[in-house]
Amino acid sequence: MSVEQSPLLRVAVAAVPMVDTVGELRALLEQLPDEMPLSLDDHHRALPGEENQVHTIHPRLVAAVSGLATEAETTRPGLMLTQVYVPFPAEDEEQAAVATRDDLPAYGELPRAAYHLERGELRSGLKDVAEVLEELAHLVGEVAADFTEHDEDGSQLRVEAKRITHAAERVGRLAATVEEVGE
Repeated sequence: MSVEQSPLLRVAVAAVPMVDTVGELRALLEQLPDEMPLSLDDHHRALPGEENQVHTIHPRLVAAVSGLATEAETTRPGLMLTQVYVPFPAEDEEQAAVATRDDLPAYGELPRAAYHLERGELRSGLKDVAEVLEELAHLVGEVAADFTEHDEDGSQLRVEAKRITHAAERVGRLAATVEEVGE
């Protein structure tokens, strides 16, 4: 799976913030590469005192690492399915509010970065910041620059994208070495 596929995977997963049926899960999985690693966060989050609950699944992209702490260490996008219990029957708005409670990490790299950083979880937060910067570099250097491909603006956008990419790499390295405050 190439790095270029990562934004496409984000779009596919972002289009399905909550999966309520096996059919919806199957439709999502059909959009993703066959070799994509899957994991299940089976830490069920149930509301205390709620008797009538159904679970829903939140798909989200995560970094799947293989060969950890070796020369062959690689990171590639993986899919994590997080189970959340919501009250049923309930209005759609109420179910959505419960499914996105504060005890769950925020959806998307930027809000999730804020979620972790505000709690002093620097490693996780900075990793998400690095991901956001990589995505911005892609948008600036490839998507926006394509519209001005043959003039000075396109060239300047590509230079700025490289600067953003270098910042993402520096933040990513810092994430691996920074001391956690929230521990």
